[in-house]
Amino acid sequence: MKKTDWYRAISLADDKYVAEADPNNIIRPKRNKVLISLIAACACFALLLCNLWLFIPYDTDPPDVSRYKNSEYYGIIRRLNELTHEKPKYKNNAEKLMAELRDGFRYFTDGGSSKEDIFLDGTTMPDAPTLGSPGDGNSYEEITDNQVEGVIEADRIKRSDSHIYYLNDNVLRVYDIAGENTKEVGSYVLDCDGLDITGSGSINYYTSKWEFYLSSDCKTVTVITQYFEKNTVSERYVKLVSLDVSDPANIVKKGEFSITGSYKSSRNTDGSILLLTEFVIDRQGLDFDDEATFLPQINEGDGFRSIPASGITSPDEFTDTRYTVVMKLNENDLALKGTAAYLSYSNNLYVSEDHVFLTRVFIDNRCDNDGNVIRNSMTEISCLAYGGEDFEKKGSVTVRGNIKDQWSVDEHEGILRVFTTTKETFIPNYAIESGFSDSVIRNNEETNASLYCIDLASLETVASVIDFAPINEEIQSVRFDGDNAYVCTAVVTDLKDPVFFFDLSDLNNITYKDTGTIEGFSTSLINLGNGYLLGIGRGGSWGSLKIEVYEETEDDVRSVCAYELDKTEYSTDYKSYYVDRENQLIGIGVRDTESRYIVLHFDGYELIELVNEPLLGEPYAMRGVFIDGYMYMFGNDYLVKKIFN
Repeated sequence: MKKTDWYRAISLADDKYVAEADPNNIIRPKRNKVLISLIAACACFALLLCNLWLFIPYDTDPPDVSRYKNSEYYGIIRRLNELTHEKPKYKNNAEKLMAELRDGFRYFTDGGSSKEDIFLDGTTMPDAPTLGSPGDGNSYEEITDNQVEGVIEADRIKRSDSHIYYLNDNVLRVYDIAGENTKEVGSYVLDCDGLDITGSGSINYYTSKWEFYLSSDCKTVTVITQYFEKNTVSERYVKLVSLDVSDPANIVKKGEFSITGSYKSSRNTDGSILLLTEFVIDRQGLDFDDEATFLPQINEGDGFRSIPASGITSPDEFTDTRYTVVMKLNENDLALKGTAAYLSYSNNLYVSEDHVFLTRVFIDNRCDNDGNVIRNSMTEISCLAYGGEDFEKKGSVTVRGNIKDQWSVDEHEGILRVFTTTKETFIPNYAIESGFSDSVIRNNEETNASLYCIDLASLETVASVIDFAPINEEIQSVRFDGDNAYVCTAVVTDLKDPVFFFDLSDLNNITYKDTGTIEGFSTSLINLGNGYLLGIGRGGSWGSLKIEVYEETEDDVRSVCAYELDKTEYSTDYKSYYVDRENQLIGIGVRDTESRYIVLHFDGYELIELVNEPLLGEPYAMRGVFIDGYMYMFGNDYLVKKIFN
């Protein structure tokens, strides 16, 4: 071996031994491979968990309620369970994370303003009657301006030929009719022990729920009120209290009836009280083990029980977790004679001489050929006959638009006439795909007003007038009068309106005319008689009161005269107005620097102020009545003033 080769070999051997002897250079190849494999496995497992967390679909099935299958309410439980189950907004966590990142990006790019995304889930979405016979020299005199002749509405004031009955919240007061010598002759304080009659805290507007009926023999008063359990507004009840008032100086309680929910309306006809209430299911408190959380409870004095399942009606598709409940009670003893409940119906009510009409609102989304969505607000009207021994459900019909109130509906000679505010929204396909905000969509909304005439025998629309108002106006008030109808539409923010007159005598040739644009708008339209129409509402500013008289001419409708007050509050509750067509009198409570009662007389040319006197109380609770030359006015106190000789 050459010397150089031998030396190189020795040197390499020495380097190897030195390296192995160095503790900082220990090489363990097998253990490193195990560690690397373990790290790789952990990474794969973490990736798997991440994928599972990101992409496993959310559970969208509602809870199992099969254990209630033997309950008579099982059909309702099953459908409520499906309706109240909140499905996840996103398919999985990955979709949710991407949406949050997108919203965060928008927040910063839009300068800190957030926008709400659009999600279309495909969901379709008269003259006053005199009733009764004399009883102990005391006969009933109707003074409430009822919508339907002979179908009496509850009010805060009623009268006989000898007494005036006024309900000042929970105190019923009885006055003799004696002109300037009038005095209080009896009173009754309704027991509110354990009840919060004004709601909770600062919520005191529920005092407006107090109203009553006086029986045709003037011996019974039935008080209806909304009340709450103390310290809560979530547990609400409607109570009817029957009082014997045959001796006004010694009023005695006869009985009571209660139902859970909120008071909507009532009527008195042929000795029966029709009570209409609303029951809202609290989704957070829903418990199918407790019927009181999803079924209205009635109490005739022997404890609360659920309404019968046989009387509950619901649409094929629920749109709301609310009931409208219709009950018929005997006027004298409040015995329950019948019950009908409509689940998912919770909007306006109208009661005719033979039927109760209940409504529900839903949204109809339709796609055109280009993928744009046309969204319309729709109203389903359900008809319930109440004249027989029991309620009879007659079916339903759907119209386009929303119904403002009971005055927008009328039954006349077998035809149901309905005015609606239509609302159509055009949603372009690019807005759906890019998630434009609701403010962009609102720019594509268009409102108008329409009339539908429906044959009640077939429940089919036999005539209509579609979109008759200026674009983007909404119905503010309606008044039917036989073959005629009056409608006020307005863009509320502009405080301008036209008033329309419709001739409905020939449904094959419906005609109409209007005033043209005038200042203000009417929240109530009233037939004043003698060919005149009365409008009560706003003038040129939000703080004003305007009372205006209109008349129909050959070509249009014109304003005859107007009475205006600036910076004045008034009640929009129609029953708070006194209307005397025979004497052309209008009474109304107002408040500016103080609360006052005003009486106006229309002499054919102008509105003349006969009374403008201070009267304690809220405008919605004030009432007045004209008797034999004297105006009797009531609030927290009372005032009698002679206005005619």
